[in-house]
Amino acid sequence: MGSILILNPYFLYSQSKFEEINYNSGSGNFAVYAYGMYISSAELQDNIKSNIPFLRDASIELNGGFGYGGEFTFNPRIRDLDIVFFISAEYLKAKDDQLALFFQQDTNSANVRFREEYQLFPIEAGLKWNLPVGTEKFKIYIGGGAGLYFGSRTRTLGNLKSFESSVTPGFSMNVLAGTEYFVARNLSLDFEFKFREASFDSESRFSTECITVNGINFVLDNPFYSRIIVDGPRLSLGFRYHF
Repeated sequence: MGSILILNPYFLYSQSKFEEINYNSGSGNFAVYAYGMYISSAELQDNIKSNIPFLRDASIELNGGFGYGGEFTFNPRIRDLDIVFFISAEYLKAKDDQLALFFQQDTNSANVRFREEYQLFPIEAGLKWNLPVGTEKFKIYIGGGAGLYFGSRTRTLGNLKSFESSVTPGFSMNVLAGTEYFVARNLSLDFEFKFREASFDSESRFSTECITVNGINFVLDNPFYSRIIVDGPRLSLGFRYHF
């Protein structure tokens, strides 16, 4: 005689739902995020010590670049508020060799091409809030915070290369938005936009006081005081592991 197995439909539904939530929950309080990033643009203010407002505030657009970063987050599980605190560190390196300086010496003048290279080291902290519009597998979040921005820069002018005398880090607020998609139980793929005005001030100098162009000596600004402002949107993509 055959046997008949009767399954409770409610039990099957509850079991599948439980397994789905467990699989995608990321239920730990902590997470680490490793990512690559791209920043679209930056600015160079090359006369920040000038007494003339127009020269002091004038800026030259620079190329952005690629970098990488890491982030550590903590979710305190405060009631129904899905708030996450984060601290992050990043590294960005970029250069632009399509720039020119204008020199004037008596009746002689010249435009000289130069290359600007800079590195940026942001250290930021803040919070993120998972909006109540996603699912257990897909989340949308917004947030913001503040950071200190350290950096360094080098200017190459002909065969001359500058060196830094001092660097002053900048401070800025930031806002962000992103998405998180769970590809495994505690592993998610994150994509994030961040908007900020990361900057640092630099006092630099050349080892000589003049540059020779077509047999004519032009006096260099030595030292020269500049500000690098990395204000292009930061796009990041990477994996987050919850534990």
